[in-house]
Amino acid sequence: MSELGSTLNKLSQPVYRQQSSLWISGLLKWAFLGLFLLVCGFYVFPKVSGVQTSFYLSLLPAALLLLAWRRNYNFLISWQFIAFCSLPIVLALSTLWASPETADVYRQPDYYWKLVFYLALFYCATFFLLEHYGDTILHQLLLTLIVIGLLSGIASLTTYFFHGGLQSLHRIGGISLEGNIDKTGMLFGFHALFCCYGLYQKPRLWRWLSGIGLLTSCIYIVLSQTKVPIVMAGFSIFLIVFGNLSRLLKILVVVAIVCVLPLAYFTLYGDLPLLHRGSAYSVRLTLWQKTFEEFLQSPLIGQGLVHKKFIELNRMVPHPHNFLLDIARFSGLLGLAACAWQGLAALWTVRSKERLLSWIPGLYFTWFLFGVLAMLTYAQQPLAKPNYIWFFYWIPLAILLARSSLENQSSTQRKTFLETNPENSNR
Repeated sequence: MSELGSTLNKLSQPVYRQQSSLWISGLLKWAFLGLFLLVCGFYVFPKVSGVQTSFYLSLLPAALLLLAWRRNYNFLISWQFIAFCSLPIVLALSTLWASPETADVYRQPDYYWKLVFYLALFYCATFFLLEHYGDTILHQLLLTLIVIGLLSGIASLTTYFFHGGLQSLHRIGGISLEGNIDKTGMLFGFHALFCCYGLYQKPRLWRWLSGIGLLTSCIYIVLSQTKVPIVMAGFSIFLIVFGNLSRLLKILVVVAIVCVLPLAYFTLYGDLPLLHRGSAYSVRLTLWQKTFEEFLQSPLIGQGLVHKKFIELNRMVPHPHNFLLDIARFSGLLGLAACAWQGLAALWTVRSKERLLSWIPGLYFTWFLFGVLAMLTYAQQPLAKPNYIWFFYWIPLAILLARSSLENQSSTQRKTFLETNPENSNR
């Protein structure tokens, strides 16, 4: 992969009233801090409430104030913003035909419109930051995640060892997200991907930190025994190996991944990666079948979104562990169409080989892609307060679409400039 994608051009026209004032500069720095607190907070806050509080106190008010000081709002009618908001709006609309009697836990429709508002403001904040800082902020975000993830991984492994993890080899839960095994396992799957980026940075320090981070994440993933992160760790190793090493070394590493690592895993746990805990597959298939039957009861518009509608197996399960099926049962084909639009929109942002094979936006698309994969096995419908779903889905999607919108805007401005100044067309 190449070092960086094309850096976004900063717009020449002032986009805020009092553009050069300390007030606007301060708001942008506040939003900058808020974005980093939100994203990195998933690795360090013991409870998700910490992530939510950081969002409410930093990114949310900063985005509101920046929005109030804008000169133009053209980005709000871009297809990227509409695509981003389409699914939240459809899910919120579906609450209008939901029946409280069928819900195990019911929330009023205004609760979901508030969540739509949060997501829309998050997109706006992302757009404003990319507009001001360009791809530099995406570069800095990845490097910061490498460091924060490494510290979180070391703290998690240390806690695990001191609590007798080496004796029992129980599944590690980490120090964040209330110790949820699957969710924290996914965080370190993403961290392995971020470390791939750091291994290509020129300062040697970043390569050392990223190498240690990748090793830490892989150890964490093995101890978590979580399936999707195992795939992500393997993908990360392939990404590094096939970018740097000779053909012979590539073959040796492939043999090691295919043969040696599964053997080591079998020695530790008595089973092979992706084949262990086979009941997880059978339980999910039963869940998905029951959810699909609910979808068939109202396939066009669904049964309407409620806060909790449990699924009965041998116990009550709060959601089907598949976000597409959860969308389908609540909002039907209408919701699935909105979700498909978002997926196609994300794909469009890397429509060329150059974009896909560049670190930015290529790595952010990979982040989104693995997030979707995880959502297909772990998650519920995605209209939620800031939580793991934001990290898996909304954050990379907002970055991809806001960046694409700015690219289009910059291209349009350049075209307009060349049309009005034809003497510059050959420069």
